[in-house]
Order: sequence, then structure tokens, then C-alpha cells
Amino acid sequence: MKNLGVAWRPALLGICALAALAQAADVVDATGVGGAPPWQGWWGAATGASSRPFNLTVTSVDRGGPAARAGLHRGDLIDIRANTLIERYSLFDVPLNGRPLSLSVHQASLQKKLTVIPRAPILTWNFWLFTFAAFWLLLFAALIAWRGADLPQMRLLSLWIAAFVLTGALIGFAAPWAWVYVLLNISESVIGSLSVALLAAFASGFAQPFSRLRRITEWLCYTFLAIYIVISLVGTAGVITLRFDPLPFVAGNAGLVSIAAAVLMAVICGLLAIGASRGVERQRAVWTLVPLAAFFCFFIVGLIATSSSSSYAVTIVVSLVSTLVLLTAPVALTYAALSRRLIDVGFFLNRAAVFTIVSAIVIGAFVLAEWAAGAWLVSGTHAHTASAFVGTVVALCLGISLRYIHGYVERFVDRVFFRKRHEDESALRRFAHEASYISDRSTLLDRAVRTVKRHTSAHAAILVRDGTAAYAFATDGERAEVSENDPSIVALRAWNKPIDLHAFADSQIRGEFAFPMTSRGNLLGALICGTKRDGESYAPDESEALQAVAHGVGTALDILSSQSDGVVESIRETKALMLNELQKLPQAIVSALRENDKKDG
Repeated sequence: MKNLGVAWRPALLGICALAALAQAADVVDATGVGGAPPWQGWWGAATGASSRPFNLTVTSVDRGGPAARAGLHRGDLIDIRANTLIERYSLFDVPLNGRPLSLSVHQASLQKKLTVIPRAPILTWNFWLFTFAAFWLLLFAALIAWRGADLPQMRLLSLWIAAFVLTGALIGFAAPWAWVYVLLNISESVIGSLSVALLAAFASGFAQPFSRLRRITEWLCYTFLAIYIVISLVGTAGVITLRFDPLPFVAGNAGLVSIAAAVLMAVICGLLAIGASRGVERQRAVWTLVPLAAFFCFFIVGLIATSSSSSYAVTIVVSLVSTLVLLTAPVALTYAALSRRLIDVGFFLNRAAVFTIVSAIVIGAFVLAEWAAGAWLVSGTHAHTASAFVGTVVALCLGISLRYIHGYVERFVDRVFFRKRHEDESALRRFAHEASYISDRSTLLDRAVRTVKRHTSAHAAILVRDGTAAYAFATDGERAEVSENDPSIVALRAWNKPIDLHAFADSQIRGEFAFPMTSRGNLLGALICGTKRDGESYAPDESEALQAVAHGVGTALDILSSQSDGVVESIRETKALMLNELQKLPQAIVSALRENDKKDG
């Protein structure tokens, strides 16, 4: 399983990088780069299929947009046969900024030739908020790929996020080449359908095995998606060739109904998964499936609203609300990752925060030094030399003190952001040191279990050697014996490191992790830790502290055993000496009687 995770990790990270690159390209496409105007344009109208073949109906027009200025009105019909391929895609998707669109328009009984010149869109906070949410989601997709690639469900979630963001980036892209529009159109259909299918597949990972209803719902989702892909590809072929009317497939209701049905089935898959889950698993299901399913539902509702509305303002409002709903997804994933045991990122965030603050201090010091040198020495004849000298001195001072800065920042981050975890870890390590000074075996074991429970909020038990061929639980009144040939016991003895108990399905020991208690090369027992009550996962530093506790308890048990063996040996020596003296006693009595007889005689 671990090897499979290692194999998947670079592929998932590569997909996340591709999605991030597409999202960055979408930003450049909308803003321009290096002073060049953006490619993405806006023509201020919305269209839909009409009853007349090869004609689009103008469903809404923005009053101040380019389409309104060109004389286009709601209800007009646009004959797409009069346009080139790139112009047809500009009408369906996103037009190219500044490239005129020559339209053959039917207005009532009149046939007109209108020219619409799209202009660069006005980027509002909605655009930047969507971009921020997209990159935030991709950050989590990369974290999940890095930390949880060995779990199938986490791989699906990472791939779903990347596919979802990639689809959003492709939808709003504009380019001056027709083949790019064709490629984007096909990619949107396939990758967008994949994102819905991945949501259903991700939901199927909860509360296994499947019920028949859940299996039927999942396959219905896949069936509707297949229908949608076929409709999209047929529409693409029609737009390219014009051998048949493509508008029922591109702008009609068939594709909308099929994708809406697929999303509905995916949402039902999520609801059924939540209903079938229990405990911590249900919490994780709620905090991951609900925000993702909510956005999909609202996305479909928005498509229906914009396609049926005659107001251009409705399209804008729906877009704004969609962005706000989308933003709830990374917020919910953040909470799930940190508090609901979705992935273990607390340790990663700790190190990332330390690195960020230290980097900010170093960069800030250099910037401040450069500013000070420029402000104070700007009038001097050797200002450039003095500035370089100041920069060298600052770099030298930072290099010498970097270790101290890093230590101070790490302590600051621990106190401010991870104080509880840091205090719990310190308490565990402190007990690990104190364990060897406890002189009573039962007290040692009871205190160890209480300390672990208090500072990890997890069920804990201790397994100790019982005789020569078995181990037994020595806490919580448990007396079940475990053979020394149990798979988990064998693994602890062979590798002398913590093991994930989920990997040993045939073991009699149940829990999350087992930490070996060894001393002088012998496995004296194991510290067994179960699932935490709050659903959090075990961080790497927390696992190290638990291993320290297990080692300390193992060493203390070995010391107490040695002391017990010494007492037993002392008793044996005393007993042998007493027996030897008792054996000499009859001979001494006989000798004393003889001496008395001689005296009497």
C-alpha cells in the first residue's frame, strides 16, 4: 500500500501542478501580461437554442455592453452559418477581446448585419475571490497527494479537486486559434464529467460494503455522465462541420438535463454515504461531501436560472453567489483537515508557518537595510559601495543568528498556533523521563495509560509479557492473552518501531498504532493507542513522544524486573544458608551432649 502511494504521489502532484498552471493562464488570459491586452473578451449578451435550425436566440443583453451598442436586442436570432469556426465558438463560449464579430441577425422580419466588438471584461472582486478559492483548493489537493497518496479515498479527493479547478480554468479561456477552442471544448466535457464521477466514487469510499441502493445510484451517475459526454462530442462535431444543426446539443436542454441528473445522483451518493457512516467517519463524510455537493447543486441551479432568465443581471448575481458557495469548500476542507482527521497537516502547517515567518524576517531585514542605505547614503559619492557593505554586514549577521531566529520563531509558533499540542507532547516526554523512577509496577502501568489518555484523547492500553510465550493486557481490567506469534507482535519484535494496526487484519490487537516497549533488545510489551475521541490524527511529533513513553515504560519494567530478580536471588541465598545451618544443628547438639556426659562422668 505504501509503495502504491509513492507511485501515485508524483502523478497527483503533476496533475495539481497542471491545474495550477491552467488557473494561472486563465488569470493572464483575463488580465494580460507585459502591457499586452488580455485575450479574454466580453460582449454583453447571453444566447440559447431556438426552434429555427442553426439559429441562436439572444436571451438577454446587458444595456451598457458591446452587444447593446451594436444594436442587438433580446429575442433576436443569430444565424451561425454566416460565421467562421472561431466566431461560432466565441458566441458559445468566450469571445476574443477586440476581434469583431460579424453577425447575421434576424430582428422581427428584418435581416441585418451587425458587428459586435468584444472588450476586455471588468474584473471585479468576484473574479479574484474565485481565483483565490481555486488556488486554495489546489493547495489542499497537493497536501492530500503528499500526505495521503497511500489511501485510495484520499487519492480520489485530490484528483477530484484538481479536475474541478482545471474545469473551471478551461471554461473561461479565450484564444486567437480555433483549434484551441475545439480542444478546450472537448476537455471541458471530459474533465468536467470526470469531476462529477470522482465525487460519486469518493462518496463510495465511506461506510463500505455497499448497499444495493448505493451501487445503483453510483452507476446511474456514471450512465448520465456518459450520455452527457456523447451529447457534447456530437455537438462539437456539429459546430465544426455544420453538417447538422449542433445547437440542440450545444445550447439545448439535453446536455443540461443529463449533467443535472448526473450531479443529482452524485449528491444522493454522498447523502447515502453520510447516512450509512458512523462516528468519526460520519464527521469526515459530512465535512467533505456536503460543501462539495452543495456547490455542484448550486452550479446546476445557476445553469438552469441563467438559461431560462431573460435578465442579464441574473447571470451576474448567480456568478457572484456561485463564487461564495465555492469558497465554502476550501474552508470546510481546512476544518476537516485540521480537526476531523481528513489528512494530517498540523505538523506540516507548523513547519510551513515557521519557514514563512523566518523567511519574512530575513527578507524584511534585507529590504530594511537596502532602504536605510538608500535613504541615508543617497547623497554620498560612495553610496553604492556603502549600500553593498551594509547588505553584506546584514547577511553576515543574519547567517550567524539564523539558528537563534529559527528557534525563537518555532517556539513562538508552538505557543500561539499549536500550544495545546505542544503542551501535550511535553507532558508525554516528561512522563517518559519520570517513568524509570517509579518503583511499583502497577502504579507505573496505570499512570502511563492515564497520561496517554489525558494528552492524546485516545483510548490506550498496555500489553506486557506474560510468561515465556504470550503477552497480556495489564490495564483496564483486560486479561486477554496474545500469542507471541501474533502478526503485530512479530512485527514489533522484528522491526522495533511503531506499527499501524490497520495493516494487520489477522492480529488480535485492535487500535490505531502499537508502540514497542523494548529494553536490551527484548520486547517487554507494547503501548496500544486507539482512535481519538475528537477524530484528530496522530502527528509525527506526537507519535515520537508516544514512542518515548513506550521506551521509558519498557526501561522501567526492565529495571523493576531486575530488582525483583535480585530480591528473589537474595531470598534463595538466605534460604540455602539457613538450610546449611539447620543441617549442622543436630551434629552440634550431639557434640554438646557428649561434652556434658564427659563432665558428668
